[in-house]
Amino acid sequence: MPFYTYRAYGPKGELAQGQIEAASEQAVSDALWSQRLVPFEVTPADQSATPWWKRDINFSSASISKAQLARLTREMATLTEAGISLVDALKMLLEQAPSAPMRSILQLVVNDVHAGLSLSEALAKHPKSFSTEYVSVIRAAEVSGTHREALDELARLLERRVELASRVGSALIYPLILIVLSFLSLILITGVLIPNIAPIFQGAGQETPGTIAFLMALHDHWLEIVLIVVGVTVSAVSILIYALKNPAAGTAFDRWTLTLPVYGQFRRSQETARFARTFGTLMSAGVPLLQAGTSASATVKNKAFASSLSEALNQVREGTSLHSALKTTTPLPALALRMIAVGEQSAHLANMLVRVAQVFEDQTQRSLERFMTLLTPAITLFVAMLVGLLITTIMNAVLSLNDIAIG
Repeated sequence: MPFYTYRAYGPKGELAQGQIEAASEQAVSDALWSQRLVPFEVTPADQSATPWWKRDINFSSASISKAQLARLTREMATLTEAGISLVDALKMLLEQAPSAPMRSILQLVVNDVHAGLSLSEALAKHPKSFSTEYVSVIRAAEVSGTHREALDELARLLERRVELASRVGSALIYPLILIVLSFLSLILITGVLIPNIAPIFQGAGQETPGTIAFLMALHDHWLEIVLIVVGVTVSAVSILIYALKNPAAGTAFDRWTLTLPVYGQFRRSQETARFARTFGTLMSAGVPLLQAGTSASATVKNKAFASSLSEALNQVREGTSLHSALKTTTPLPALALRMIAVGEQSAHLANMLVRVAQVFEDQTQRSLERFMTLLTPAITLFVAMLVGLLITTIMNAVLSLNDIAIG
């Protein structure tokens, strides 16, 4: 049987984690509940140390994309708001599934629900499509009976993330086009124009200008140069990946990135928005503070940031107020800390966390737009100067040949 790692809460709210051997994730949950532990995260253990002939083989790699999941959740929220049960809503969405992976996953979820599993338990069996935070919201809704509100909050969260990702992708299109066109221009000049001009100097008995000689060397040895660049790049990336696999090295690297002048501030705002949005959404759906905070911190990509959030939650578990714990252990911006303190003192923490997310999502978007506004003309100017320099050098060389011929 495979091994699973788990994280759960004990009877007094303490955090318990470890590994357990079981037939499935549901069996792990059942075993933990029998030990009076409340599981909130169950994932397959790393099988790298297990002989390959003993590992479970999984041929199913289907998953639902983030955009599809956002649409699915919004449609589920709309159907449940109309008075349709969740099971019937899933059946209706199964019939209208736009892709084969979504159809197969929804079919498995419907089958598991008919077999007696709760919706959260059925969704938890597909972690590639339904994250821990998603399952936590559904589980809290099942306990409190607030499916419509929970699905609406989830849909808003997922739609916001898809919107931000779409904006970033759209902003990067034009700079990428400029970069590609600049490389094509250099390839055209080096591969076509220079080889036709260089022999003219040799035929006239003149010394080839340095720039043209350099470009000819690039043309003659382009394969060796490409292999060297690829080899160095692959080696550097491999060394970096290997080093970052070490948790301590990865955390230290992420902590260093947070100290960078411009990028560090941008990354803090981005991670603050992600944490606050997820935290506020989970609490609005009825998930307890500690469980919501733990799930929200798991969505943070920066390891140092996530580690500091986990430390803060441990202090909250011991009785410290949330804003005090966050203030002493995390790199959250001062504005976010003040807003969280106000929300905690006024007993409207969930709403305030959503406002924090909105503030820092807007700030992140504005920073990105300013960066793109500066990046596009900078790339345009660089490409124009580079191509202009090459053309000017070539034209000067050609004119010098004309002067020699006239003389």
